[in-house]
Amino acid sequence: MLVIGLDMGGTTTKGVLVSESEVLRKTVVVSSDPLAAAAGTVGRILHEANLGVGDVNAIAASGGRIRSLPRKLFGIQLVEVDEIEAIGRGGAFLAGLDDCVVVSGGTGTAVVEVRKLSSGYHVKHLGGTGVGGGTLLGLGKLLLDRSSVESLLEVASRGNPKNVDLTVGDIVGGPIGKLSADATASNFGKLSDDNRVEDVAAALVNMIGQVIGTVSFFAAKSVGLEDRIVFIGGLASHRLIVEAVRRPIELFGGTLLVPNDPQYATAIGASLKLLSSLTSLVRG
Repeated sequence: MLVIGLDMGGTTTKGVLVSESEVLRKTVVVSSDPLAAAAGTVGRILHEANLGVGDVNAIAASGGRIRSLPRKLFGIQLVEVDEIEAIGRGGAFLAGLDDCVVVSGGTGTAVVEVRKLSSGYHVKHLGGTGVGGGTLLGLGKLLLDRSSVESLLEVASRGNPKNVDLTVGDIVGGPIGKLSADATASNFGKLSDDNRVEDVAAALVNMIGQVIGTVSFFAAKSVGLEDRIVFIGGLASHRLIVEAVRRPIELFGGTLLVPNDPQYATAIGASLKLLSSLTSLVRG
């Protein structure tokens, strides 16, 4: 049994081809038009896998742009999968965990609890934050006149956030409680007219990562899963962002896991959810 999974993002669509035992293909299509993006992704997967439309059982679609899609693509049934369910199932699968908290860093950030029960998976939306990739791009354009994540991160890699952020040591002269002297006391608290753009970019990445990491840790702690926090989504594929998210989580005693191919997790999760339904129907 084969299913194509789609994660319909704002400008990029991630697609996967999944069987009952493995992920067979992964691809990304960039398009602002939902139908063109979905059709392009499905068409590319079929071509690369040397498959015909009759070889695929269904398409599982998740994400914010799926509501304008037709019921079928190339004659293949398209099924909408709840995005929270897809995030949770995909993150847990990639991390190889039964129980965990999955943090999806996309335009914003969603935090999802996953539990494997005898009756199947239980997925619950714990919350999240509006701080995410959209924040990075918006403030990056405003502060640095940069319009891509790659450009922003390249500049940030040459900067030092401590030249812009006020640290605990700057205020009290040393550590306090769990916080080391180097811990951030106030993001952008030392911003001045003389700061280098590289340092401002580094401080921006630091702030976004700290917000995501702090929100994720306390959400995970509320359900006793702070040692199994899985980071997925587009932001999770960038080392500087991951490091910034990891710092507050580890500071408070949590553990962050970043699986391979984190940007495909939601598409994979949508496929797995649909596959489980189709398999149950066949076996029933």
